[in-house]
Amino acid sequence: MHNKDTVVTKDKNMRIIAIFAHNEANKIIACLESVKKAIRVGDECIVLNNGSTDNTGSLVEEFLKTNSFCRLVTIDVGDKANAWNVFMHELGIEADLFYFLDGDCEIAQNSLDALEKCFVITPIANAAAALPSDRVSLRNREEMIRVGGLAGNLYALPKQFVERLRKNKVYLPFGLIGDDSLVGALAYWDLNPKLDWDKTRIVICKDAEFSYVPLSPFSLRDIRLYYKRKIRYSLRYFQTRLMKRPLKDHGLAAIPKNIEDLYISYSSEVKITWRGIDTFFDYLAAKRIRRCIIERSNACL
Repeated sequence: MHNKDTVVTKDKNMRIIAIFAHNEANKIIACLESVKKAIRVGDECIVLNNGSTDNTGSLVEEFLKTNSFCRLVTIDVGDKANAWNVFMHELGIEADLFYFLDGDCEIAQNSLDALEKCFVITPIANAAAALPSDRVSLRNREEMIRVGGLAGNLYALPKQFVERLRKNKVYLPFGLIGDDSLVGALAYWDLNPKLDWDKTRIVICKDAEFSYVPLSPFSLRDIRLYYKRKIRYSLRYFQTRLMKRPLKDHGLAAIPKNIEDLYISYSSEVKITWRGIDTFFDYLAAKRIRRCIIERSNACL
């Protein structure tokens, strides 16, 4: 499934940056160049090229020729949750601090250091969240500062929390949309979903920023991408609802191997309620979920 010969040697005094890339040929080099400016001596970067059908892999390989801080891991399946599991559990990498970055993003030069400092200031934190820059989304930035949570674009986990995730064999469900939702919830719960959220467990780092190229309303390609993305956001909305009850009832053991396993058991949670324009995309997402339920039911006959 992946190239094990690219595993980084263990070093207790290092920071690891995991970059998740799926068909990011247009953006991956800009991402890597921004990381190059933000790292310090001893940092290492793992590019998890998961299921790309473009030339993302070859571009990264070319970059590696002159940048020894970076490694490439190729994964056949295009699923970020699966790539997260490979990085966390299969590669066996040891570090003091773990960063998670999307391959379509660029980071500010001080972002990695700023996230690290947040753990020094708030040692109780299980995670530190970077914010979108003002240029990308001032509204999302202000909402994260006010409400909290993680943005999957860039966040960090300390060594002790990663060790606990590994010890408890926490794997993200295959097909899960949004690693940040589940990882963020687990951080707030301190790995005990039966407890209430403890908001001190995630620190919002105002000095750590990421940016990306916003979609253009004048590009037909971007309009199509936005349409598909909105359906995925609605799928994520339903998946989050589906996960809540079993986790509250049964704890970490209720995390399924495949998110579709919950579709049948908790189909009653797939309800359409008025959410403005998102209601239309909720309808399309619910329709996709119901189609999946039918297909899986027929396969069992």
